[in-house]
Amino acid sequence: MARRSPLKRLTVLCFALVTIVVASSGCSPASSPSHTAAQTSPPQQTAPYCGVITGRHRYIASPPAPNAVLLLGAGPRGIVLGGQANGGICQVLPIAQQLARRGYHVAAFDWNANATNFGADMTRATQALVADGARRVVLGGFSRGALVALGVASSLGPAIVGVISVSGGPSPSEGFPTIASLATFPGPVLLVSSQDDPVFPPGTSAAIAAAHHGPDTLVVVPGNEHALELLDGPYSHRINSAIDAFLAAEL
Repeated sequence: MARRSPLKRLTVLCFALVTIVVASSGCSPASSPSHTAAQTSPPQQTAPYCGVITGRHRYIASPPAPNAVLLLGAGPRGIVLGGQANGGICQVLPIAQQLARRGYHVAAFDWNANATNFGADMTRATQALVADGARRVVLGGFSRGALVALGVASSLGPAIVGVISVSGGPSPSEGFPTIASLATFPGPVLLVSSQDDPVFPPGTSAAIAAAHHGPDTLVVVPGNEHALELLDGPYSHRINSAIDAFLAAEL
């Protein structure tokens, strides 16, 4: 049998070594870093970027929850804030943070993306706040948040001790079509609106107060500001003072 030359044997040996190195190197799918996996890993669930969030807070993200909830502060005195139809957590966050700095335990929340069952959105935020330690809770809101607070308050049990409605009124598309549907809560209610509100007919807040079988405070100011506009309008001092007095009395 012919013997291989030393050069041929060296060539065979080098080929074998290269084969072993490639087979055991990081080129295999199982052992190599996956650039695709790094790009598609789920993002960390953090609070929404609405500005600086200070103090104790906890964010319940959506998804997986049907709607996002942000809890601020701590303690037994709870406030749930519902924004207008065009807003959510970021819209009411400055008010929520101010209330939390004053010692209240606050829940702000987003409306669900499907635009259905808004009462369930406020209910989930309320339940999260109670689970986080609130024992006496005032529901409050602006426009949609106001009418939903009035509509769901009677269904949420004894923890609910009051409702603040700023420019609330009946709305079939938001689940509460009549004045009567907004007057079922037997506890204290603060109703705030302008005389020439551009969304609801004149006298809406007064009609809710008349139908409400419980303590109520009615604050109607001149002008046509709606919802959050009222807190910065010409009668903001009167309105904010009424809100502060209501919270102090009920919580």
